[in-house]
Amino acid sequence: MILGIGVILIGVALLILAIVLIKPLSKLADVLGDVKTTTEALPEIVDNTATEAHTALKNVNTALENVNAQITTVNPFLHIVEDVGHASRNATANWLTKSTQFKATTEDAKEFGEEKKFQGLYGLLSFFFYLSQNKDALMNASKQFKK
Repeated sequence: MILGIGVILIGVALLILAIVLIKPLSKLADVLGDVKTTTEALPEIVDNTATEAHTALKNVNTALENVNAQITTVNPFLHIVEDVGHASRNATANWLTKSTQFKATTEDAKEFGEEKKFQGLYGLLSFFFYLSQNKDALMNASKQFKK
């Protein structure tokens, strides 16, 4: 008899447990149903996404081909600009050299006048004398300066 009461108590406990767990198990069933619906739609979503990604990558490849073609077209112009830059740098360097030489020449004339303590009209005449003495060198410097 004690055994029968024990079995009845276990049965009642399981019945109470089943009644208490009905609501959470029902919600779990709903969640699992939603998961099933989502996973059934997942292959289609992945397929659409892969198709869109493939299309986007194809468009990117086309754009890159266009950019490469345009760079190939512009490349000779860039070489021309580079050559012009080198030429202007060389011309500027030559002008700088010539102007430095001309400055040195005029400083020599100034020092010559200061050494002899020439001032005023006499200094001007001595400057012209110095220039006439160094006329050939100044002409050569002037011609190189114009180049």
